[in-house]
Amino acid sequence: MSELPRTLDETLIELNQAVTRAIEDGQTRLQVTIKIPGIDILPVVQSLVAELTAPQAVVFTDPGAAALARRTLGAVDYDLRGISELLRSGLDYNAFVLLEPGAVEVEAVEKLASAIPGKPLLLLNSHLEEGGMVGIGLAGRQLRQRFLSTFKTVYAIQPLDAGAVYRCYPRRWQLWREVEGDYVLAAELDQQPSGEEIDNAFNPRGEGLLDGLRRFLRALGN
Repeated sequence: MSELPRTLDETLIELNQAVTRAIEDGQTRLQVTIKIPGIDILPVVQSLVAELTAPQAVVFTDPGAAALARRTLGAVDYDLRGISELLRSGLDYNAFVLLEPGAVEVEAVEKLASAIPGKPLLLLNSHLEEGGMVGIGLAGRQLRQRFLSTFKTVYAIQPLDAGAVYRCYPRRWQLWREVEGDYVLAAELDQQPSGEEIDNAFNPRGEGLLDGLRRFLRALGN
């Protein structure tokens, strides 16, 4: 049984192992989600890029953020580019890391993914599925969901009030419950856990919040 990483160093080691294993297994569209409060994302990026075949591009949705990163990091062995600039000026890289793309960038991400078949494209802390589908119609939503489903989450760690969600490829998704300041494994799943599955895992000795709410609503309807 795996253990939940306790430090940033442990997290980065496992992250790199997961990404390397996924690429070796032929995965090219990857997602990484690290939602640790207060984390500086640039060390995560630097650690990730070191595992990818050069030349690599770290891609920002905002060109201003790319310029700021260039000033912050100074001389590095990879390029820091805005996504619009990258799509205009060329894609002569072997691997791409895209930072925190939002729903409004879905079309640009689709263009990038289509232009680099067979090359690793890694989405770091993506928000592509969080809204952004109003007014595009059912067919458009289905196409967008189909595109997003082509990305595999190879690493995820997200602390919650009662525990944490964790996944390290190729292992299954895990739910860890906090008990007296430590973490115990509460559940393992083949897919990313839903809110109901999280609630059930973190409330094992009685009905969860969602179960109680459903009972309350049924009572109102009687």
